[in-house]
Amino acid sequence: MGKKERVRRKFNKRWMWILSMLAALFFTQACSSIAYVQLNDRLPAKASALVGKKVFLSVEDERKTKEFAGRGVKREFDNFSENISYSVEKGTEPALKLGLYDVPSLVKEAFQLRIESEGVEVVPDRKASQVELVFVLQEFSLDLVARTWKVRLGYEARLVENGAVLSKQFATGEAERLKIMGTDQADVVVGDLFVDVMNRLNVAKLFRDAGL
Repeated sequence: MGKKERVRRKFNKRWMWILSMLAALFFTQACSSIAYVQLNDRLPAKASALVGKKVFLSVEDERKTKEFAGRGVKREFDNFSENISYSVEKGTEPALKLGLYDVPSLVKEAFQLRIESEGVEVVPDRKASQVELVFVLQEFSLDLVARTWKVRLGYEARLVENGAVLSKQFATGEAERLKIMGTDQADVVVGDLFVDVMNRLNVAKLFRDAGL
């Protein structure tokens, strides 16, 4: 192999290495530019009034639009994720990060944590005679209007047995917060509203109204 050929190959390898490093840097920056909401949930105090109760838990997504992020959010952030980073605080324990969830999975996880904190056992399989607790998600959205974050959340909880609705509860809410920088204020307003509206659920009353 001639000297020129060796120099040429060495030069090509160096350029390949540089291009690989640039590609990796570009990929890292692209990933880091993805914006998403970090939701910190806070569970109510544990209770034991419903110990011994068993339910099958299901979620029905009845939102008019299945997208969490509104048009204003998408105009402001090109890569806004529909997934939400979910963390939970239980009592005085530090927040536990549970991971990224799509909206239906997130509300099911949050709902189940609240049910279990009341002492209810959530069973994995639906049976014909099994009491079913249905979480019907009616709205959960975030938008950015005139530099203001706006979030809405609404749901209905139903206790069902043999196809008949025994009892139900509704909860809705909306909140807003001025956008200062990034998505920090969105994290706060989404988290605060989520905790407030989800914690309005009175599981014990739901069972009492159902005669269970």
